[in-house]
Amino acid sequence: MSTAIRAVYRDGIFEPLDAAEGLIDNQVIELEIHTLPPVTSDPRIMGGQPCITGTRMPIDWVFQFLEHGYTLEQFLEQYPQYNRDQVEKAIRYAIETMGYPELEIA
Repeated sequence: MSTAIRAVYRDGIFEPLDAAEGLIDNQVIELEIHTLPPVTSDPRIMGGQPCITGTRMPIDWVFQFLEHGYTLEQFLEQYPQYNRDQVEKAIRYAIETMGYPELEIA
């Protein structure tokens, strides 16, 4: 999924462009912003294991935690740096696109 925005580069930052007042075409850039999936894999992080995006938490660990009878609430208490929405999206993504088994999320 991606989104395109028009922007102008001023004082070292890109600013979204609302109106092109006083600008010429070569001062305006179109940026395409790609949204990362909730689970990503990078060979430099955790040996390439699929992890919750932007973290070092392998999705396998989340599934193992839940398969051993722990609840999502207990996971979040153990790992407070993650939020419920982030973990739920990662679990759904792993089930829908990576072949992980359906889980009861409590």
